[in-house]
Amino acid sequence: MNYAGLAARDLMRNPLRMTLTILAGAVGVTAFIFLSTVVDIFYSNARAAQVDRLIVRNKVSFTQPLPLSYYARIAALPGVSAVTHQEWFGGKVGDSQKDFFANFSVDARTFLDVFPEFVVPPAQLAAFRGDPCGALVGEQLAQRFGWKVGDRVTLKGQLYPGDWTFNVHGVYRGARPGVDTTTLVFGYRCLNESDRLTEAMKDKVGIYAVRVDDPARSAEVAAAIDRLFDNSPYPTKTESEKAFQMGFVAMSSAIVTAVRVVSSVILLIILLVIGNTLAMGVRERTRDFATLRTLGFRPRTVVGLVLAESSFIGLCSAALGVTVAPVLIGVFTKLIAARFGPMPDNLTRAHTLWLSALAAVVVALLAGVGPALRAVRLPVAEGLRKVA
Repeated sequence: MNYAGLAARDLMRNPLRMTLTILAGAVGVTAFIFLSTVVDIFYSNARAAQVDRLIVRNKVSFTQPLPLSYYARIAALPGVSAVTHQEWFGGKVGDSQKDFFANFSVDARTFLDVFPEFVVPPAQLAAFRGDPCGALVGEQLAQRFGWKVGDRVTLKGQLYPGDWTFNVHGVYRGARPGVDTTTLVFGYRCLNESDRLTEAMKDKVGIYAVRVDDPARSAEVAAAIDRLFDNSPYPTKTESEKAFQMGFVAMSSAIVTAVRVVSSVILLIILLVIGNTLAMGVRERTRDFATLRTLGFRPRTVVGLVLAESSFIGLCSAALGVTVAPVLIGVFTKLIAARFGPMPDNLTRAHTLWLSALAAVVVALLAGVGPALRAVRLPVAEGLRKVA
C-alpha cells in the first residue's frame, strides 16, 4: 500500500457522498462560468474597441445631436487620418421585441475607412455607396431574417416615424472573431434628404468616429477636437472608443455588480459544501489517522491525504463544470436569440473557463485546510478512543 492507494481508499469510503459532493461542486462551477459569461457580454463591445479610434459626442449627452458641419473641421485637424459619422435609427421590422436589432444611418463614403473590421466585397460596397438608400447587413442578421443582396427591407421608425425602405446591396462579415455582424447600416442621405424631417432635424448626426494616425497621440487629438468646439452651441466630448463603450456599461453597473456578488457567493457555497464533506470524512476516520500517527506517519502526511481528497473533488468538479457550462450557455444563447436576436459568437472565453477551474481547485484546497489541521491537532490517545 502506497500513499496514492491509501488516498484512493479514503476517497471511495463513501462513493455516494463523494459523487454528490462532486456534482454539487460542478453545479457551482457551471453557475460561476455562466454568470461570468453574462458579465463578459456587458464588456464585449469595450473589449472589441480599437486603440486608434475616438468617439466624438455631444458634451451634454450622447442622445443630443451634433451638426454635420463639424465633419470638415474635425477631418482637417493634425493627427486625424479618417472621420465618419453615424446616428442611431431605432427601426424594427415588426412590432414585437424579438424583431429588435441595431440599425444606424452612416456616411456611406467613409464608414468603412473608420471601421475596417467590417468586410464587404468591392462590388457590393460600390453599389452601397452609389445608392442614397442603400444598406449593408451583417451576416448573422441576414441569416436571422433570410435577407440577401437585392432584397428591399422596410423598417418601422421609432425616432423617425413612418416606414423606411432600404435596398440591401451587401452583406458584411467580420475581419476577425468577435466582430458584431448583427447590425444594419444605411446611407445617411436617405434620412437627411427626406421631406419627412423638419429643418431643425436635418444636417444633424449622432456621433463622429475618428481614426488617428498614431494611437499614442489619441489624447492630444481628443483635446484638440474638444477645444475646437468649446464655445459653440454644441460643445463636444471626445474619448477613446473603449471609454465610450464603458459609459454604456456604467449605466448597468448595479446589474454587473450584483452578478459579480452572486458569483462570489457561489464560490463560498462550494467552499462550504466541500468543507462539510471533508469534515465528515475526517471525523469518520479519526481513529484511522490516529493509527497512522501511532505507526510513525508524520502529521504532514495526514494533512497531505486530506488535501489530496479535497484536490480530487475540486478537479472533478472543475472538469465536469467546464464541460457542461459551454453547452448550457449555448442553449441559453439560442433561447435569447429567439427573442432578442443573434448574440455574439464565442461568448464563453477560454480565460473564463481556466479561471473557473482554477478557482474550483483553490476553493477545494481551502476547504480541506480546516479538516486537515483538526486531524493532526487531535492527540493520538484521544483519537484512538474516538468512535465516529
